[in-house]
Amino acid sequence: MIEIASSLVRALQSGALYALMAIGLTLTLAILKIPNIAHAEYVTVGGYVSFYLINFAGFPLWQTVLPAFIFSGVVAVLSYLAVFRPLKTRKVSMFILMVASFAVSLIIRYSIYTIVAAANWGFGVKPKVVTNVVFRIAGIPITDILLMVLPITVVVTVTLYLFMIKTLQGKQMRAVADDPDLAVVSGINVDNVAVLTFFISGGLAGLAGAFWVVFTHAHPDIGLEALIRIIAASALGGFISYPGTLIGAFIVTLAENTVMDILNRNFGLSLALKPLMPMIITIVILVLRPAGITGLFSRQPRGRVAR
Repeated sequence: MIEIASSLVRALQSGALYALMAIGLTLTLAILKIPNIAHAEYVTVGGYVSFYLINFAGFPLWQTVLPAFIFSGVVAVLSYLAVFRPLKTRKVSMFILMVASFAVSLIIRYSIYTIVAAANWGFGVKPKVVTNVVFRIAGIPITDILLMVLPITVVVTVTLYLFMIKTLQGKQMRAVADDPDLAVVSGINVDNVAVLTFFISGGLAGLAGAFWVVFTHAHPDIGLEALIRIIAASALGGFISYPGTLIGAFIVTLAENTVMDILNRNFGLSLALKPLMPMIITIVILVLRPAGITGLFSRQPRGRVAR
C-alpha cells in the first residue's frame, strides 16, 4: 500500500511538470494552429539553463526558474520569427508547419549537443541539487523539490488562466483562436499575438525543464524523451482545451506510475513498458475521441479555446 501511495506522489510531481510542458503545446495549436514538435526542445533549453546556473554559477534551484522561463521563451520566439511566421504568411498547410517544426527541433537539439560538447559539460550529468525530505505522510517522504514544484505550478497555471480571461492581451489571444480573420478585421495585431503566444509557450516549457532536469539528468534529449507525454496530455485536452490539458497531464502520469505499479505487482507486467502508456493513450484518444476529455462535458466547436 505504501508503494502505491509513493507512486501517487511521484505521479503528482511528474503530472505538474507535464502540465506545464503540455499547456504550451496546446496554446500554439489552439491559438495559432501550429503543431510545434520543437516545443519539446524548449524543455531542454530550460533544463540546460537551470543546469548551468546550478553547476557553474552556484545558483540555488529556485533562482534558476525565471531565467529558464525567459531564455526558453526567447528561443521559442526566435523559432517563430525565423521559421513559422514566414510559413504562416504563405498560408501553408498544417502538415508543412509540422514538418518545419521537426526541422527546428533537430536544429535546436543538435545545437545544444554542439554547445555541450564544446564546453565539456558532459552528457547525462545531474545538477548539483540536494533533495531533502521535509516531512513524511504515513511513511511517504515529501521532499522540498515537490513542495517547490507544486506551488509554482499552481501559481503559474492560475496566473495564466486569469491572464487569458482578464487582460486585453489574453482576450486578443482568444479572439485569434476563435476566428483569426475576424480578429484582423477587428484591429488585432495577429503577429504580436503570435509572438506573445510563443513566448508564453516556450517559457512554460523552459520552466518545467528547470525542474525536469533535476529529476532526470542534463542531456540534449530530455525534451525529446518527454515529447510523447506532452502530446498525450494535449490530446486528452483535444489539443484546444487548457483545463483539459491540465487534467490530461495527470491522467498520463497516473497511467505511467500508479497504474503500471499495480499491473506490475498483480500481473507481473514489466515496468520497462512504462513509456508505452502515453503512446497507447494518444492512439486511443485520437481514434476513439479526437475531442479529448473536454468533449465529454461540452459540444464546443473544435476551433475554440476552452476557457
